[in-house]
Amino acid sequence: MVAATQMFYLVAQSTGSVPASRDAIGRTALLLLILSLIVVLFLTWVLSSTLARRRERTLQAREAREKAIRPAHLPDPWVEAGRRATTPTSNDLERAIQGSAPDDPSAPIAAPRKAGSSASPPSNGRPVALVTGAARRVGREIALVLARGGCDVLFTYNQSGTEAESLARELSELGATGTFFQVDLSDSEALQSFASGLAQTLPRLDILVHNASAYGPSPLAELSEEEVLRHFRVNAVAPLMLTARLAPLLSQSSMNGGGVVIAMADIHSMGRPRKGFAAYSMSKAALAEMILTLARDLAPHVRVNGVAPGVVAWPEEGYESDEEAQRKYLKRIPLGRAGTPHDAAEAVRWLALEATYVTGEVIRVDGGRWLT
Repeated sequence: MVAATQMFYLVAQSTGSVPASRDAIGRTALLLLILSLIVVLFLTWVLSSTLARRRERTLQAREAREKAIRPAHLPDPWVEAGRRATTPTSNDLERAIQGSAPDDPSAPIAAPRKAGSSASPPSNGRPVALVTGAARRVGREIALVLARGGCDVLFTYNQSGTEAESLARELSELGATGTFFQVDLSDSEALQSFASGLAQTLPRLDILVHNASAYGPSPLAELSEEEVLRHFRVNAVAPLMLTARLAPLLSQSSMNGGGVVIAMADIHSMGRPRKGFAAYSMSKAALAEMILTLARDLAPHVRVNGVAPGVVAWPEEGYESDEEAQRKYLKRIPLGRAGTPHDAAEAVRWLALEATYVTGEVIRVDGGRWLT
């Protein structure tokens, strides 16, 4: 302020218009400063008002374009996204199989389908995921976690029809389309029919999760060739053939990072074999090798990874269902507890939706069991 006052005084003196005193010069300089601030504030207000009006016009123009693009008979997607879908009853699902209308016309698309039937999730921009063997346990949690992540979900089941129906209801409550298929993955013809039907009718497929598994002991004294082949058909052959048939759809995915294949492996088939499970372990080892091979075959448009859980859901029968056996197993886990289906499902979600620069990897979800 002093410098400005002195400068004003010198200029005034040189032009012959020096005020009567320095006090008058100070008052004049202060007045000029106040006027400058007023001008700056006014210009700021004008600029802010102009930008606000421009944003409002832009939003109005965007809404007008969206209304012009969206047919009049379709509801506003943002309004619909805020509503919970009405879940179908058992009668609704049965009528859906037969092609008749459900009791509630607002019921979502969530109907069981036979292998080889068509499936057409709505083309709404949401990623579409297919999860095999998703009616129960880990597969069920994977389907729910992907739905919460913004995906529509197709899934298969073999014998758990009641659980599949309830999962479809849960998916619809999350705002996701749920369509499920009864498929016996050990049946080569049923598998081929199912894969061909999806390849010909699905408008898009972004995520393929191989969760269905044949699991059981195979003591050498009781070993049969059919049991060995059943493990291989479900755990290795079906994932390979299904991926091969759906690879063209996956390669066209517009999802960030491209299409994704995730196979559920097992830490005990990766160098930690369990006694008496030769058929299962060998088939899962083949699945782990498939992950590495397809990661190269399907690059750069499709990422292929695996999740290898330790115990994330105790078997409901057999040796592992015994509490003493469970305690012995837990002692070998550094984190001191069994995992949960949600632990495994979160690893799948991360690989599918976030790990866009990861391929050819198998993530162990075992609480550190691999280290002991």
